[in-house]
Amino acid sequence: MAITRRSFLKGVAGSSAATLIGPSLLASATASAAETDGTWKVSGSHWGAFRARVWGGKVQEIKPLEVDKYPTDMLNGIKGIIYSPSRVRYPMVRLDWLKKHKYAPETRGNNRFVRVTWDEALDLFYRELERVQKDYGPYALHTGQTGWRQTGQMHSCTNHMMRAMGLHGYSVKKVGDYSTGAGQTILPYVLGSTEVYAQGTSWNLS
Repeated sequence: MAITRRSFLKGVAGSSAATLIGPSLLASATASAAETDGTWKVSGSHWGAFRARVWGGKVQEIKPLEVDKYPTDMLNGIKGIIYSPSRVRYPMVRLDWLKKHKYAPETRGNNRFVRVTWDEALDLFYRELERVQKDYGPYALHTGQTGWRQTGQMHSCTNHMMRAMGLHGYSVKKVGDYSTGAGQTILPYVLGSTEVYAQGTSWNLS
């Protein structure tokens, strides 16, 4: 491949536009002497926009944004998501695979994970990406992940993954979404509509 790991990562960083988001709620920070109750920061989630009171580098309180007329109680779970003990906070790799760099199906489920640095994780990922693309071709790489996003296209994991893979080469992706299944592919041939969420016909069907 002509593209290098360095240019691959630079392209991923550029496509994500992370600098537009601003300081993360997870970033460590030192509270100034003037801060007695913390600082309120505006952020967003799949369940709506909110304000977070950050003090001592940690989120202390969550409350809905004032302009939200119908806030959901699910916003109360944001703090729990950030600091949940079950959250994977660092890159983790199976120990046996890290030693041998080879998949061993007999150890699956019995092999513990170990923490690696971000540089190590990116090197491992890029090397495997190169190997699969070279040995098996683009049909062996699937970029059809579907998942919820946080606030708009900026936090769409699927879009960022497909952009990153597009910088490297071709891959297999999915068509449609999990809400409509094959409807987005089939209905244009049945009703003539190219958008499954649009009104399929103007005929009176009552």
